[in-house]
Amino acid sequence: MAKLVIGWELGNGMGHIMPLRMIAESLLKRSHHITFIVRDVSSAEKALRGLPVKWMQAPQVRYQPWEMTRTDCYSQFLGNIGFRDIDKLHASTQGWISLLRLLKPDAALLEFAPSAMLACHIENIPTVLQGNGFFCPPADNPDQFGIMQKKLPDEMRAAEDAALLDSVNAVIAIYQGKPFSHISELYAGASATLLTTFQPLDHFERKDSTDFYGVWVPTQSAHASWPKGDGKRIFAYLTARPGVDNVLRMLAASNLPTLIYCNGLSEKYRIPFVSERCHFIDSLVDIRELAKQADFGIFHGNHSTSALFLLHGVPSLQIPLYMEQLMFAQRIKAIGAGEIATLDQPQRIAAALNALLTTSDYKTQADKFAKDNKHFNQEKQICRAADRVEAVLKNVER
Repeated sequence: MAKLVIGWELGNGMGHIMPLRMIAESLLKRSHHITFIVRDVSSAEKALRGLPVKWMQAPQVRYQPWEMTRTDCYSQFLGNIGFRDIDKLHASTQGWISLLRLLKPDAALLEFAPSAMLACHIENIPTVLQGNGFFCPPADNPDQFGIMQKKLPDEMRAAEDAALLDSVNAVIAIYQGKPFSHISELYAGASATLLTTFQPLDHFERKDSTDFYGVWVPTQSAHASWPKGDGKRIFAYLTARPGVDNVLRMLAASNLPTLIYCNGLSEKYRIPFVSERCHFIDSLVDIRELAKQADFGIFHGNHSTSALFLLHGVPSLQIPLYMEQLMFAQRIKAIGAGEIATLDQPQRIAAALNALLTTSDYKTQADKFAKDNKHFNQEKQICRAADRVEAVLKNVER
C-alpha cells in the first residue's frame, strides 16, 4: 500500500475535484492510502463525502482571474498568479512543503497546482499531473512553451520565460534544490500526465500523444423537466456577469423550449426572462440526460459539459470569459461544432444563435465527433489512468 497526496490549488467549482474523486475511487480499491489537499474545503466536503480519505486545506493563492486579452503565454499566466513575486511564491511553496513533510507521500497526483508541483520538485516527490489541456501545458519544446496567443514576439515571450525562471530558481535555491534550466521543466519533470480531454479539444492542439483520457463527468441523481413546446431545445449553462442579461433576453424571446442554469443569478433577476417555454433550474442535474435531449448548448467554454454534449452530437455556442475558455472555444469552432461570441457582442451572439438554429453544418460536425468517439468508455479510461498512477507508485517502491 502506497501513500498518495491528491492536490488541487487553482480554479473554482466541482469540475476540478470530481474527476479527482473518480480516480481516487479506483485507487482506493487497490488499497492505497490517500490524503486530499484542496483549494475549496466546502467543495471537498460535498465531493468527497463517503470516501475513506482525509482532506486538508491547500495554501491559498490570491489572484485576479486572468483576462483573455492579457495572457499570451503560460509564463505570463503563472506570473499573474504570483510566480513572479519571489516572496509570494515562497510563501505558497513553503505551505505545500510543510504539508508534504507532514504527510510523507510516496507520490502526488496534482490538478492545476503549480505551487505544489514546485514543492514536489524541491522535496523530490514524483508527480502525476491530471486535468484538461490548459492545466497541463506541453513542455517538450521549451521554445514553444505554453503559447496561448500568437501575438507576442518570440523574443518577448522568451523574456517572460526567463523572468519567471529567475523567480522560480530563487525559491528553489532557498531549499538548496536543483535549479531548472527552463521554466517548462516544471511540467516536463512530471512522471506522468493524464489529459482529461479529447485530442481535437486540447487547448494546446497536441497531435501525437497517448495521454488523452477523455472527460470524466459524475452522474447526478436530479433530473430536469423541459418546458413544453415545439422547436429546438436549448440548454444554457451560464454565470451571472455583466452582459449575461443580453443572452437571457434573446433566449426568452426565442420562444423555444429552454432550460437555463445561471450560477449566481438570484431569483428576482430571473423573473423578466421566465415564461412557459423558458425555465431556470436551481442546481445541476443529470447532464448526460440533458445532452441526450438538447439540440444545442450555450456555455462559457465549460470544458467537460461542452465535451459531453459533443459526445452526444450536440453543437454549442461558446461565450468565454477567460483565456482558458477562449482557447477551448476556439477548438470547438475549429472542428466546426459551434460558434464563439463574447458578452460584449450582443449582435454577434444573436447571429451565432441564428446560425445554430438554421444551419445544419454544426450538427453534422458534432455528430462526426460523437461517431469518432463512440467507443469512449469513461470507467475504462479512469481505470487506465489509475494504472498510470499506480505504475508511478510501484516505481517509487522499488
